[in-house]
Amino acid sequence: MNVSETNNKKFMAKIINWGGFLIGAVLFSAGISLFFTPGGIAIGGFSGIAILINRFTGFPAGIILILMNVPMVIICAKVFGFKFIIKSVAGVAVTSVLIDIFGNFILFDETALSPEMYALFGGVIEGVGLGLMYMHGYTTGGTDLVVWLLRLKMPHVNMGTILFVLDAIVVGIGALFAGSAQSILYSVIAIFCYTKAIDTVLGANDRLHLLFIISNKYEELADRINNILQRGVTILDGKGWFTKESRPMIMCIIDRSQVYHFRNLLKEQDPEAFFILTDAREVIGQGFKDINPANWNKKKAVNIEKWSNHFTKKT
Repeated sequence: MNVSETNNKKFMAKIINWGGFLIGAVLFSAGISLFFTPGGIAIGGFSGIAILINRFTGFPAGIILILMNVPMVIICAKVFGFKFIIKSVAGVAVTSVLIDIFGNFILFDETALSPEMYALFGGVIEGVGLGLMYMHGYTTGGTDLVVWLLRLKMPHVNMGTILFVLDAIVVGIGALFAGSAQSILYSVIAIFCYTKAIDTVLGANDRLHLLFIISNKYEELADRINNILQRGVTILDGKGWFTKESRPMIMCIIDRSQVYHFRNLLKEQDPEAFFILTDAREVIGQGFKDINPANWNKKKAVNIEKWSNHFTKKT
């Protein structure tokens, strides 16, 4: 691959990254300003706090978000590094401006939608937007940064789950001041919708498959998976309880695009093999996603170079 082709790929990757971020920021901001705010839906996190302050003081919610995010940005700069914080600052700045811009528009009449509809559609729209931003390494600051910090200690917990717990705490505290049980229920609907939307978006991007294979030709099969599919393989010691015989078992991770090629490979090598194919929602570790989002761009660059070299050798 020549230098020009490599530069073109890098440029397209940046365009996709920025485009995904901007679309996500627009959806996130629209969900807050066009649905949550007019619907009187109390949401969690820094956004929820900003909305509450805006409601009582009239001070622009976007500016409030910026002021609250300054200390969190400083803390995370020491943990995740400068590049990650640049993306966080960009996320905070763009979403804060968009929230105030969308705040000048009235999409529906106050009586056009019920609070349930505001909570439902606002939650889905905001969640999809936030998921797209997470997917490309951006955050909206505040609670998002807290989520990334907690993920370093709890990598096995979904981001949506952590966000749900944090936002529920904020909403619960806000409900004590509001004194409205109905407001809490609408907020729960909104939080549930956007956390599920986040996990759906991120799950679609990270969806991989876990393979367990039992074959008498496991050595040859493992070599072919390594060489053809370019996937790492682990051999586990197994034992058939009926036969009481030891049976080595192959374990490996493949992505969705490789399922068809794997089936053909298995058919050629050992059509009598027994295998289990199941979803792996998220895989973190060497060769896959790094738990530190600051390293995601480095990982993408390594993967592009790896696959480019692989196909160049084959051609």
